[in-house]
Amino acid sequence: MTERTGDWTTADEARLARLMRSLPRGTPDPAARARAFEAAQAEWRRSRARPLRGAPVRLAGWAAAVAVLAIGVALWVQPYAAPVAHLDRVYGSVSADADPLEVGARLRRGAAVETAQESGALLRYSPDLTVRLDAGTRVAMVDRATLRLDAGRVYIAVAPGTAGAFVVRTALGDVRHVGTRYAVSARDGELEVAVREGEVRIDLGARAERATAGEALRIDPEGAILRAVLSADDARWAWIDSLPSPVAIEGRTLVEFLQWYAVETGRRVDYADDATRARAQATILHGSVDGLAPAQALAIVASSADVEAILRDDQLVIGPARR
Repeated sequence: MTERTGDWTTADEARLARLMRSLPRGTPDPAARARAFEAAQAEWRRSRARPLRGAPVRLAGWAAAVAVLAIGVALWVQPYAAPVAHLDRVYGSVSADADPLEVGARLRRGAAVETAQESGALLRYSPDLTVRLDAGTRVAMVDRATLRLDAGRVYIAVAPGTAGAFVVRTALGDVRHVGTRYAVSARDGELEVAVREGEVRIDLGARAERATAGEALRIDPEGAILRAVLSADDARWAWIDSLPSPVAIEGRTLVEFLQWYAVETGRRVDYADDATRARAQATILHGSVDGLAPAQALAIVASSADVEAILRDDQLVIGPARR
């Protein structure tokens, strides 16, 4: 026997539920779902109250209900569009629109992300693009290709050869990568861009400036520009060590780990001789150093692989361990 609520039957509700499941949607919002059901039911009852009878009325009623449902589902889905980025790593207090964030959180278009003092976050836009937020930083997730920096400092890491543009908007100008790794700082009305690898372009209204690897470019509120030379161990990069990109060494070679180290630190990796290079290619690592600062991870891995790691300015030289 079919149970009825007015003219709305359980069979009708089952059909509507199947229809809602068939429509594309994001994370369900129970309140919006309920409103969509109520609107469809109301339209159905209005159609049943009209003087016409028979199959045409039933079809018209379902058409009206579906139209109302489509509007409801559109409103239901809209706030749950695909995320712009995911939170890969966090320390301290990080929030989006004043709500605390944890690792794995999905950040959607329009989200306002803020890091507290002594806090930081690593956001992953794609396998080839990450953004790190320093302490005391405020950004807005405009879309997948645009980040607005309101205050603080961010570090952008783009894999070489990655297609597509990414723009950091600031009050003084827009910073665009040309396949690179760089930091953008907006503090006290000044804009600073420090380039670790590659090149960036800074659009300053009617003019544009470029900065290349090993160079920092500072722009004051009046538009005056100051350039400075950077080293691999410049203090501007120190904060990034607290937010290393994820690394898995289990079953990987020493060479693969050193490639990660080079990307994280901006240092070139060389080998003392061909024998050491061949050994590094053949050495299989075990365990985990994920979450450690690059220098700490290097010390542990070098010791376990029985090699010596020597830092020379912007270079890391791997040689045989001293006996």
